Amino acid sequence: MKECCREYLLNQFGDEDVSNEIYNEYANSVTEKIGEAKAALSSGQWQLLDRVAHTIKGNALAAGDVEMSEPAIALRRAAALNDTDGSTALIAKIEELSKLL
Repeated sequence: MKECCREYLLNQFGDEDVSNEIYNEYANSVTEKIGEAKAALSSGQWQLLDRVAHTIKGNALAAGDVEMSEPAIALRRAAALNDTDGSTALIAKIEELSKLL
């Protein structure tokens, strides 16, 4: 578990088992959402990409993972601009960060 998330979740819930469960759900959701983001981008579904990025951002912040939320916020902006190259790079960044989860 990333230390930032551990501290945040323990502060929020005060229970290590609950914190671990929430963190594991978060980590699994990021993997799932990366696949959804790639699919939305490849089919040009910009609104869907925005919703997926919004979910990644929200889940990251709920787990205390500010580092992951930043490219997700940027991905929302890229999706709003229909920016294929920017979106591709940001999804890659999110995927890279997910390997640290």
